Amino acid sequence: MAFDMPCLTYMALYVVSASVITSNTRSATHWKLQSEDGVVLVRPVSEDPVKVASEDPVLSILAQKYGFGESTDVGGCSSCDDSDGNGSSKKDNPDPLHCGKHANKTDYDHLAGIAERWKHPDMPEPEVALIFKRTDSDHVDMKELEKSLREAIKNNPNSLAVLNQAANYWRIRGNTLLAIECFRKAMSVAPTNPDVLLNLARVLINLQYYSDALFLTQKSLEYKSSDQNSWLQHFTLGEIYKALGNYAEATSHFRHSLDLNPTFHPAEAHLREMERPHTTNATLYTLGIIGILIISVCIGLYYMTESPSKENGSHSKRSSKLAVPWDRSRFPIPPRLLKPKRGGSC
Repeated sequence: MAFDMPCLTYMALYVVSASVITSNTRSATHWKLQSEDGVVLVRPVSEDPVKVASEDPVLSILAQKYGFGESTDVGGCSSCDDSDGNGSSKKDNPDPLHCGKHANKTDYDHLAGIAERWKHPDMPEPEVALIFKRTDSDHVDMKELEKSLREAIKNNPNSLAVLNQAANYWRIRGNTLLAIECFRKAMSVAPTNPDVLLNLARVLINLQYYSDALFLTQKSLEYKSSDQNSWLQHFTLGEIYKALGNYAEATSHFRHSLDLNPTFHPAEAHLREMERPHTTNATLYTLGIIGILIISVCIGLYYMTESPSKENGSHSKRSSKLAVPWDRSRFPIPPRLLKPKRGGSC
């Protein structure tokens, strides 16, 4: 029958897919309900998205989410939420600390952790406050720190040290996007600065972009001068390799970090942890999959061996009924066939 032909089904799917694709081009239209008159208006997509967003409140939310419309955040971010990374509303802080005009392009924008910076969740790093402490008992006043950073950025907006510290400020607050934007601005000023690259790598470690963090840390170690101590770079590499499951490389870098800084106890803690036998969830998951595969293979082999035996049994039963007793059969042979021919060979 015609309905049993698969080509008709494929042709119908092709027509539907083609209509969907053509409806999403620039010649497509937006449908808008005119609440006053109850009329649906048709609007071409080619119109200015900022103008469309300003007229339609629902579309304005979508436009802000995907980067259209007027920017409501510093550094060109129009998809950020309404918090400044510390739980306070932007209404209470309408002018958050920023690093000036955001960088258009850097040498590291191809990394996924940087390219997808709009998607990152807020992730506070309170331990970064140790950078701003002068003594162990010192307390960091975030308001005073923000005030001093504002003044420094105002006086010298392209200072590498100020941009790096502003990014670390946002790491403490937890605004990952603004921290990355400040690091990007710093990298646009000095693409080979090892401290900026290392700090950005540590942000990406917390976001579990390990391959990107590995690339930045290796670059940071490469650009580190021979007279500078690189113990923190080796420690960071050890953390990354440990997260990736490469314990041999992780152990090597942790030991190198301890050689350069013998009093750094976190490296010792990592080494002790890796020396202890442990079973991770990934190992248990792998063992479970192997066990399921073995059981499946055994069941398959069992049924493969049983089915031929059953078939052979049925054939044997049928053949026993139809078998001919050749030893008991007697066929009459003509006498002339029994006489040998003269001159013939037996």
